[in-house]
Amino acid sequence: MRRVEMGAQNALELIRFGRLSPREGTPFDVLHADRTYRLRHYRPDPDAPKQIGSPLLLVPPLMVSSEVYDVAPDISSVANLLAQSVDTWLVDFGAPEREEGGMERTLDDHVRAVADAIRRIAEETGKSVHVAGYSQGGMFVYQAAAYLGCVGVASLITFGSPVDIHKNLPGVSPGALEQIIRAATAVMDVPLERIEGLPGFLTSTGFKLLSVRKEVDQLLDFWRKLHDRDALVRRESRRRFLGGEGFVAWPGPALRKFIDEFIVHNRLMEGGFVIDGRTVTLAEIDVPILAFVGTRDEIARPAAVLAIRDAAPNAEVYEIRLPAGHFGLVVGGMALKKTWPTVGDWTRWIERQGPRPILIPAPKAKVEVDPEDEELGTDIDFVLFYDAALDTVRGAWKRLGELTEDAGDLFDSVRYQLPKLGSLERLSGGTRISLSHALERKARTQPDDTFFLYQGRAFTFAEADRRVTHVTKGFLFHGVRPGQRVALLMASRPSFLSAVTALSRLGAVAVILPPTADDAALREAIRLGEGTLLVTDPEHAERARAAFDGPIFSLGGARTDRVLPDRVQDMETIDPDTVAVPHWYVQSPGHARDLAMILFSRGADGSPRAQLVTNGRWATSALGAAAGCTLTPGDTVYCCLPLHHATGLLVAVGSAVVAGARLAIGSSFAVDEFWAEVHRYGATVAYYAGDMVRELVQAERRTTDQKSSLRLFAGSGMRIDVWERIESRFGGRIGVMEFYASTEAHVVLANPSGRKIGSLGRPLPGSARINVAAYDWTKREIRRDPWGRAVACGPDEPGLLLARIDGEERAGGAIIDVEQLGARIRRDVFAPGDAWFVTGDVALVDAGGDYWYVDREQDVASSDGALISPRAVEDVLHRVPGVARAVVLHENPSDPASRLVAVVSLADEAGTVAPALYKAIAHELAPAGRPTRVLVIDQIPLQEGFRPILGAVRARLATLPELPEPHA
Repeated sequence: MRRVEMGAQNALELIRFGRLSPREGTPFDVLHADRTYRLRHYRPDPDAPKQIGSPLLLVPPLMVSSEVYDVAPDISSVANLLAQSVDTWLVDFGAPEREEGGMERTLDDHVRAVADAIRRIAEETGKSVHVAGYSQGGMFVYQAAAYLGCVGVASLITFGSPVDIHKNLPGVSPGALEQIIRAATAVMDVPLERIEGLPGFLTSTGFKLLSVRKEVDQLLDFWRKLHDRDALVRRESRRRFLGGEGFVAWPGPALRKFIDEFIVHNRLMEGGFVIDGRTVTLAEIDVPILAFVGTRDEIARPAAVLAIRDAAPNAEVYEIRLPAGHFGLVVGGMALKKTWPTVGDWTRWIERQGPRPILIPAPKAKVEVDPEDEELGTDIDFVLFYDAALDTVRGAWKRLGELTEDAGDLFDSVRYQLPKLGSLERLSGGTRISLSHALERKARTQPDDTFFLYQGRAFTFAEADRRVTHVTKGFLFHGVRPGQRVALLMASRPSFLSAVTALSRLGAVAVILPPTADDAALREAIRLGEGTLLVTDPEHAERARAAFDGPIFSLGGARTDRVLPDRVQDMETIDPDTVAVPHWYVQSPGHARDLAMILFSRGADGSPRAQLVTNGRWATSALGAAAGCTLTPGDTVYCCLPLHHATGLLVAVGSAVVAGARLAIGSSFAVDEFWAEVHRYGATVAYYAGDMVRELVQAERRTTDQKSSLRLFAGSGMRIDVWERIESRFGGRIGVMEFYASTEAHVVLANPSGRKIGSLGRPLPGSARINVAAYDWTKREIRRDPWGRAVACGPDEPGLLLARIDGEERAGGAIIDVEQLGARIRRDVFAPGDAWFVTGDVALVDAGGDYWYVDREQDVASSDGALISPRAVEDVLHRVPGVARAVVLHENPSDPASRLVAVVSLADEAGTVAPALYKAIAHELAPAGRPTRVLVIDQIPLQEGFRPILGAVRARLATLPELPEPHA
């Protein structure tokens, strides 16, 4: 009866007051408090030696209370650290559901809070800070350290913190997993947008459901000891922690970004996550990392945790494996015996005040688990529950993964690609479409999604659209009207994109001048473009003033750069809110038939050649590339090509806009910078031009090459040997999507599958109709039948590539400059009254219907019935070990039947290559196709499109020594 009486008294007190005793926590002071976090500083243990080391900052995860580090006096991590004389601090996020504005917190708020705490502690103590985080708190630790560039950070310590979250799901291939996540995200998008957040009781209940037996045992134990007040008080804190007080709400905005950035897109691993408008990558971490791994942890599996080695290649990573679950790493007997003493030893070792911790490296022998080590209890039973269910679930899960992987391409096609292909198919001259129109649409549907990344900064679609609106008002202020030609002389920077899109919004024409052209070529381009005014940036203001006599305006650049020469007005001084919009203004009036921009390519003699680009031509490139590359909003497009180049502006920018993908703008191309920026931005698709990728595959192999987020190279001009090296070097993990595009003729072919290495693929929907006409190489004209009609080539027969012209001056919506290109128009070709544009390229169609590029018509000759193609000779020379690049020319540029000369540059490590060159020429080429001279130069000069500058190569021929002529 006494036991019943005491039990009833204790139960009544619990009902009335909620607890039997006040919570016993380690004393602390709050040194800073704001709406996101409070910075605790724990008071030193008076019985411990004086604190002399660097401070340690503890970071909790979301949804778990900060008290996880101080659950109860006998299992307190904080008390353990203080007893070791560790100066201990803690980031307290509080309970968001009880904080003003707490449920509106973003993931950035939490990372900034950790970074702010590090700065404050470093300033307060004058020492660098060891930063430790549990579970998602460890993810915050990684992000904050990278965000700070590790300034003020001594080391990082994490406990069960996943980096590659995709490795947390067992038995599913990466491709299938991506499709499953995408499908789940598509279903959850709307509910996630509507919820305020996840309440803490859901997490608490979830853990209880995953450890039912333990929960029942603890409940029975509680009733058995209900009469024993001392026993209940001893376990009061842990009971209340697991009962619900240890779990807090997860704010909705933070939850949504966590799912999008780190589950769907896995950006912690791939790179390119955005914090406070800045792109951040874990590759920026360069301080030592200690990662605790629970071998029984099914919430953060070892493979997911240890992925930090790949994600942070510049850091020295140490691991300690413990036979514990997710909670057991930080709370309980094992944590007190293993984890926290090692943390103290680690801080002293890093500061050279103590020996290496004995658990580094972790012992390979199996460690027996003492039942008393599982003080908090949930993990072992969670694992037992998981393992019991896993055998049943794993088979179905694996089958689902296999089915999803098989259906993945179909899923992407239905959701993302078919609409783009449908738009191409329906494209006509009257279709309202333009760069500005595409950006407006994304600003409405994806306003807060990141659009472009530049020099470490991130800008959303809404921000980009607002900037374009402001620049448009600047043009209106200066009287620009629809159809007016405006020259742009600018570097590849955000303001360049804003100016081009603003002119599109006005219906004006952007005349895009190449800033790398010499003075004479620049003036010629200005003349051809017929611009009535010129927009430049501070960097090119002096050149603009020297080359252009009309009105000149400056746009963009830092404020310190805006010291402008005479006659150059600063558009940035215009207040867009004061600009009156004229009555005639219609936003984004462009149709597919309308001229949108003028680009410039280099002619054979080095002079600029104008390329007229309609909105339809832009749309075909943008939609075609987006569909061919299977771009989705989860992709990040990387472009290190200049934006005044067709591939940069039409393909890279265009495809990213229409797909709603992120666009990372690189400053220029260099091998080391390329891979660094791919990792920094988490790029998935990289666009190339010409022979750009050759330098990447010729560079020394590095382990980081295989750990890149890149899945696809896309562009035009890749040679077969480079393509094969990509397949070999990356084991098929990075694909190639080669395409062909003719600016004048609106022809776009693509090889999205990449199965036929070197093929151009097939015409995309909306492309002009094409045909390959048989050619008389002696007479240099199209071969015709007795009735005067052109003869189409058979399978694998090289001929002249022609594009059907729909109207007098148009080929599939692209403008044909009759004055400049009229000589390349042929009429009555395959049928009476038809008209075809001669592309000037030689191609063939194989038996499967795929097109292959052969060479330029002006360079191809025939000998004894066989074609002699300089490009084919180059392909042979490129396979010779030690040859970096090869160019094959005719001795007489005007005579394609003249002898061939080869010019090669060598790889850095190449020795004597003459014997191998001679052997390749003698055994792999017909006599008429063998170069009579082979010249070696240090470097073959390339255009911005990474194609050889033939004029510069020819200029070297007369001055360089010859190698002996090869023998037949």
